[in-house]
Amino acid sequence: MDPELSLFPNRATLDPALWHERSVSTAYRLLCGLGQAEMVAYHASPMAFLTAVAHGMTRNGELVVAVSNYDPAFTELNGELPTDIRLSIEKHAPRLDLHIVASSLHLLGKARWLNVKEKALLLSSGDVPERVSALAEVGEIAVISYDRVLLHDVCGVTPLCMDLIGDEHERCLDRQEHSLFCDLEPDVFSHPEHELLAVEVVNNPGLINLREAFDGLMLGSVTGACLARQEISGTCEHALGVTCLDVDRTGVTLMCIERESAVTAFIPFESLVSTRSDVVREIRQLGCSM
Repeated sequence: MDPELSLFPNRATLDPALWHERSVSTAYRLLCGLGQAEMVAYHASPMAFLTAVAHGMTRNGELVVAVSNYDPAFTELNGELPTDIRLSIEKHAPRLDLHIVASSLHLLGKARWLNVKEKALLLSSGDVPERVSALAEVGEIAVISYDRVLLHDVCGVTPLCMDLIGDEHERCLDRQEHSLFCDLEPDVFSHPEHELLAVEVVNNPGLINLREAFDGLMLGSVTGACLARQEISGTCEHALGVTCLDVDRTGVTLMCIERESAVTAFIPFESLVSTRSDVVREIRQLGCSM
């Protein structure tokens, strides 16, 4: 913990189970298609860095990756598709004018590349994420097997085994079905494109003032934790203030950017969220508690 933050609420003030839930939720969201992926065939000579890549999870919980035949690194493999791979995924904060990596995930695994018949069967099933399916039509697709992932975020490095990801997948399928049939709303975390709905709610000044929420956390009137402080320089005027780094099922991650430093903090929701209405409810409650 940064000494300058030692007087403010930190991770120890919150339930450890919350941090576990947050880490699993974040890692699963990244595997489902958030962020930009890069796959490295590290046994190739020279190593091939495949960047024209789309990734996601099938409905039965398999991690799939599609690679474009037009990727220059793909042609360098001379048709010998990699088996041992390293997959890295970076997710940036949802602000186009700021370059901030909110979280990243890394894994070592084996790619089982599907033949023409297997690929056609999988794509016709409708169980593959749309972006993966579209790229696979003009490329190759592989099912990735792995034992664990490493999540990098403001909490540090968190290893998570494949079984935890599988359990989260089952829970998310249940949440998606409940959202559609009971709440008559889609689960905003079921598809990467939908998550912007949650970000829009957090950035709605009619529901909450992010500056006041961050100050309330620092003063102890808002429940949460300060996670990290880093020195910065050359900060542009438009970047100053409090911005939303991420929204997940468990809460919202904020960053306060000043002239010479940036402080990252996490404010948990009172209960897990699935739909946009859930996020609105939690953000409105947070705004009223300040």
